[in-house]
Amino acid sequence: MSLRKRVLLMVTILLALAVLATALALTWTARQALLQQMEADGMVIAQLLARSAAFAVQVPGDVEAAIGEQMVVEATIAAHLVAIAEQMGMSTEEINAHLEQITHDSTLDEFWITDESGHAYLTNVDVDFTFSADEAEQPQAYVFWDLLTGEKQIVEQEARVREIDQRTFKYVGVGGIDQPRIVQVGYNLSFLNELREQFGVTRLTQELVSGGDIIAIRVLDSNFLTLAYSAVPEVRENLGSDQHSKGLMLQAMNEKETVSDISEGILKVVAPVLNTQNEVIGVTMVLLPTDQVQATLRKQVQLTALVAGLVLGIGIVASVILAKREMDPVERISRAALDVEAGEFEPQSLAAIEDRQDELGKLAQTFTRMAVEVQAREKRLRQQVEALRIEIDEQKKEREVAEITESDYFVGLQEKAREIRRRRGS
Repeated sequence: MSLRKRVLLMVTILLALAVLATALALTWTARQALLQQMEADGMVIAQLLARSAAFAVQVPGDVEAAIGEQMVVEATIAAHLVAIAEQMGMSTEEINAHLEQITHDSTLDEFWITDESGHAYLTNVDVDFTFSADEAEQPQAYVFWDLLTGEKQIVEQEARVREIDQRTFKYVGVGGIDQPRIVQVGYNLSFLNELREQFGVTRLTQELVSGGDIIAIRVLDSNFLTLAYSAVPEVRENLGSDQHSKGLMLQAMNEKETVSDISEGILKVVAPVLNTQNEVIGVTMVLLPTDQVQATLRKQVQLTALVAGLVLGIGIVASVILAKREMDPVERISRAALDVEAGEFEPQSLAAIEDRQDELGKLAQTFTRMAVEVQAREKRLRQQVEALRIEIDEQKKEREVAEITESDYFVGLQEKAREIRRRRGS
């Protein structure tokens, strides 16, 4: 393989490795950035949902507490009014008529005012009712018996569903003013259920999931009982209830921090639900699909591959041009060396390379100078050899002549020649 091909192959391989390494690094970096951004978005959603859940739990309680305070005032006023009415000699029918008018003109729904035995003889409800201290007999009303005995002056009962009609009522009672008695007022707080539906986490989870960017949302209390769950139709019902998810929930509740994890193509983000005392009262889990990340990553890979191919192609073309530009002078110098060896070197053959200002130009200049010197030296050597050969030939001739003239035969011939010349002269 020629030097040009080896250089071209080496440059191409190095360029391909560099482009591949850069593409892989960019792809990995893009994937991590997308996942981190998605995880951050999931944490924001989970934390927002956790705060909303805490708010949804707190709002109905705050509303009920405010209503309870007002009901205490109303029960106290009723106790005073009943005492005044009876002192003025008003009959039971007259007092009940006033109570009926009050409930008709206000949002107050019921009055239950008893005598010393606990019998509610003053009321706007057409029901004969007597309070009892027996919890088994009256699970809801027995707590007001302490008002008769004087052990308590105020009893406020949380809103609950009544056994008789399944409506949600809140009752508040105070003790009598003029005698031991129970003065109880009642509000129909069925609107609290509507309030919980409107501001509760169930509606919020449904709204968030219906957007399509979230797979499922699960809200649980501190005992891991599901309070709200909403998921896209195509997912399984128990999504987010596996042991791994429970482990994330425990971690979030113990650390009071939002945690996340990616597995099976799903990002799970868990945030604790904290009350105003910073106590954990539940946990929310948001499940986000990584499909968008994968799709974006595929586009990124395609774009990276396109850019990498373009860079590689440009690099190969550039390497070919570079190899031609840089290796042609080397090859011409190499051919010039062969010409020097063959004695056919022409100094002007490297004139174009000698004009370069780089190392190859200096090499060509040095090579031409050395080649010219070699040619001159060879010419001188040939001349010296030729002169030496002529000198050797002359010396050889002289030795041959001397050998002939000094031989006995040649001496004899010389004597015979002299003898002949004398005879002719006499």
